[in-house]
Amino acid sequence: MTLRLLFPACRRLILSALLVCSATAVATASGGTSANEPKAASSESNSTTTVVRGIDVSRWQKEIDWTLVSQSDMAFSFIKATEGSYWQDPFFNRNWEETKRHGIKRGAYHFYRPTAPVEEQIQVFTSTVNLEPGDLPPVLDLEVMDKNVSPEQLRKDVRTWLEAVTAHYGVRPIIYTGQNYYRRYLKGHFPEYKFWIARYSDVKPETYHTDNWMFWQFTDRGSVAGIDAAVDINFFAGDFEQLRQLCVPEFIVYSRYDQESPLSQLKHLQPLP
Repeated sequence: MTLRLLFPACRRLILSALLVCSATAVATASGGTSANEPKAASSESNSTTTVVRGIDVSRWQKEIDWTLVSQSDMAFSFIKATEGSYWQDPFFNRNWEETKRHGIKRGAYHFYRPTAPVEEQIQVFTSTVNLEPGDLPPVLDLEVMDKNVSPEQLRKDVRTWLEAVTAHYGVRPIIYTGQNYYRRYLKGHFPEYKFWIARYSDVKPETYHTDNWMFWQFTDRGSVAGIDAAVDINFFAGDFEQLRQLCVPEFIVYSRYDQESPLSQLKHLQPLP
């Protein structure tokens, strides 16, 4: 995932002493601050403020020392699983297992290629990612466009992917995108899905009145112990309890080898938000 800007550490320290931001519940997803690095989110049911941050990683971060990462203040990690119609990130399996072993909330994302057959993009993701109770919802990463694909066709195929993955896992995916890509192609077209928006600015993401953002990727130049490369850092518009509630519910563990996910079979017991 791309985009860039991180204020110097000294400026962050000054701002953290002067600024406390409140974020509403996940449903409204209006959390964030006017500072480049979001400072705090508050829960309506909790008077204390918390900052819930996490990272997203892929092969570009190579082999990560998850023991060191777990000792940082990163609460979650989204991990690149697949791209296009056939490609799997070579570090996915290791990252997927290590985040679980170290107690970091984990989620998996698929990098979407507009020219690749959508059915194959569904298959490569669902055959690679085995979601378990406590995992974050799957993510569809929308960053690139192709001149041979119309915006209408893009949105049609994206909806096909989202609906198929929802049916497979029993939870609605999150849509990741950049602020400009959102404005150009997605604004107002997917009101039933939450957004994760990359905006490397001192201004929080802006969405259409029918849309809500849930995660804000505020830099792609973060530094985290255990990762020997720049890394994306993200702010969650809620507290730790809201992050937990977002995760796959504690039903039956899904196996990728099942013809139908037990979570999908039982999704009528807990209606989708």
